[in-house]
Amino acid sequence: MKKFAKRVFKAVIVRSPFKEKYLKHQNTKYLDHIKAKELNKYNAKEPIISVVNLNANDICNSKCVMCNIWEQKQGFEITPDQLKNILQDPLFKNVKHMGVTGGEPTLREDLPQLYESIIKTLPDIIGLSIITNCIKEKDVIDRIEKVSEICSKHDKAFSMMVSLDGYGKMHDQIRGREGNFESAINVIKHFTQKGIPVSTGSTISKQNVWEMDDLLDFMKANNIYGRFRVAEFIKRLYNDNKAEAIRNFDEDERYNLILFFYKLIFTFETHEAYIRTYKSIINILDGGKRTTGCPYHSDGVVLNSRGEIAYCAPKSEIIGSTLKASALDLYKDNQSEKTRIKENECDSCIHDYHAPISYKELESKFEEDFWKKYIHVQNTNLKSVHKKIAPKKEYKKQAFITGWYGTETVGDKAILAGIINELKESNEEIGFVITSLYPPITKRTVYELGFENVTVIPVYCKEFVEYAKGSDMIIMGGGPLMDLGELALPLISFKIGKYYKKKNIVYGCGIGPLYNPIYEQAVKDILDLSDEIMIRDEKSRQTALKWTNNAKEVKLSGDPAKKYIKSIASQTNVSTKSTILKCFLREWTHEYCKELTHEEFIQKRKLVEFSLSKFVKQKAIELGATEIYLEHMHNFVIGNDDRDFSRHFIKTYFEDFEIPISYNKKLSTVNSIVDSMLNSCHNICMRFHSVVFADTLNTSYTAFDYTGGGKILGYLTDNSKKENLLTISDLLEKNK
Repeated sequence: MKKFAKRVFKAVIVRSPFKEKYLKHQNTKYLDHIKAKELNKYNAKEPIISVVNLNANDICNSKCVMCNIWEQKQGFEITPDQLKNILQDPLFKNVKHMGVTGGEPTLREDLPQLYESIIKTLPDIIGLSIITNCIKEKDVIDRIEKVSEICSKHDKAFSMMVSLDGYGKMHDQIRGREGNFESAINVIKHFTQKGIPVSTGSTISKQNVWEMDDLLDFMKANNIYGRFRVAEFIKRLYNDNKAEAIRNFDEDERYNLILFFYKLIFTFETHEAYIRTYKSIINILDGGKRTTGCPYHSDGVVLNSRGEIAYCAPKSEIIGSTLKASALDLYKDNQSEKTRIKENECDSCIHDYHAPISYKELESKFEEDFWKKYIHVQNTNLKSVHKKIAPKKEYKKQAFITGWYGTETVGDKAILAGIINELKESNEEIGFVITSLYPPITKRTVYELGFENVTVIPVYCKEFVEYAKGSDMIIMGGGPLMDLGELALPLISFKIGKYYKKKNIVYGCGIGPLYNPIYEQAVKDILDLSDEIMIRDEKSRQTALKWTNNAKEVKLSGDPAKKYIKSIASQTNVSTKSTILKCFLREWTHEYCKELTHEEFIQKRKLVEFSLSKFVKQKAIELGATEIYLEHMHNFVIGNDDRDFSRHFIKTYFEDFEIPISYNKKLSTVNSIVDSMLNSCHNICMRFHSVVFADTLNTSYTAFDYTGGGKILGYLTDNSKKENLLTISDLLEKNK
């Protein structure tokens, strides 16, 4: 009866005005439960160890740049019988998974017998795994096949991970062993064909930080799954003196890693626990703390080849020998070391241990979920929240800039710089709060532009309302007002601004494309709430005039980026006569050809890409270019990293072309794009702001309008430059 009554109560309450309060109360109860559970496990008098990392040996036949274990000489190693005795200790009675690592575990001839000992001593174990470098291909295959047979005979799950730290020669260079990439791929293929779960493990150090995209391309093309980690100082690897390779990234390398882990999250990894680990790695790279938990807080232990145990592999000192004392007693009697690790090491540890979702993560998720409901285009119940929140003012004169920041292209960076510079011209003391969908991206933008008095905040949080209330003006800062749920950002902030009598400004925006009536209405509401409207193109201006019933002044401001681009150009050295053809291309996506089915679009895209490659080749020959170089207006996965398209474009269409072609695998900035365009014989532009840059810089350029008559055509029309236009139909016609 009680259960029925609870169900009825819940059904009624979720349909009532008290739904949000009820859900918040339930979330709080759940958070308290998770927090208590974590504390209880950590402080348990009797530990329940479910995971063991067994180091089968302390030697290795690799010579990795981030590790010194290969310098060790072979010493004492516990035998399979000794392992049996160790595992009979009460500490191990609840173990459900054991991962066997090294050194290189396949160097042990008795490796299969170690697995036999584990399974016989721990009959309730569920799964076992191994990590191997695959250098001795035949030995690796032989020994792991025997291990797999033993696990299969006892009905235990078995999986393997192959170390893969780069594509081709880069892997061999990192591992210090020529031919290792080939042997690793051979081993992967062998065991994949046998139906054994195989993944790869890739460690990122200073030496391969720019090479991970090539590896990821290869893995995607060959249907290889793997996980990625940042090299860490790990006691069992004796790598304390490897500071030149480990976590020694400069600003560009650090940011490129952040971009790469975002790419893994959005295009590769599907497992929730590993996605959370990647988010934690991003947070640490961005200067924050580890956000995920760790199984070694309370669930795991490390057992090395000498029979010694440690609380974890990266940071724990050895706490004793299980050959001389009870493992359980050693674990319980050395809690001061465990406390030292938790207090001094865990927050900054970037090692990729995975754990169930933690209290910290859940708290953050519930908070973000609440604000996503509030900052929403269809939310009309604003006052009940924002009236209770105090304003936050960090600067004497404060501008709140919102928009698509956090996903910005190089063009968006120039827009932001243009807006900030214009506002600073009228008030030098002004400070800026910029909302960002992905704050690490916008922090990098501010760093590149060199601005001070700028605060970057996440979007879905209390600070969004606090800073909007505390600012003197609310600005929708450039870019298109188009079919995006994120229209909620200017809409909600403008509503707050109007309520508290702030000045709302649409600053240098375009309008469209808009297909969804909900988003069209949101744009109309934004315009209605605006005190000042500055539009970048005439077509959008006419739309704004129509939607405001000609009741407001709508200025044709042009693109805010242009003035900043010119200021950078004035500081740029230009070579007398360049013979390099520069291309600023991007992937053509289905949103620009919605009338086609997916299959039809894929076929047309191949044709467009092929035709574009022919146009590039013909242009290079016509101009007498000595080199073709692909530059990029965007490096972030949201909106597509143009470097990904460049690799595909070169590999697919330019394998045998006589003129050398390459691409910029590093990061793009406003300065680097200006410099590159000015030092070219011609620029082939595809992204909208590459056209804006090329035209503003007065360079020789072709504007390929992939939008089918959208903003590129609008810009060229407004600026009387339609002679530079190349449409899709023109391109296809040229290359029949």
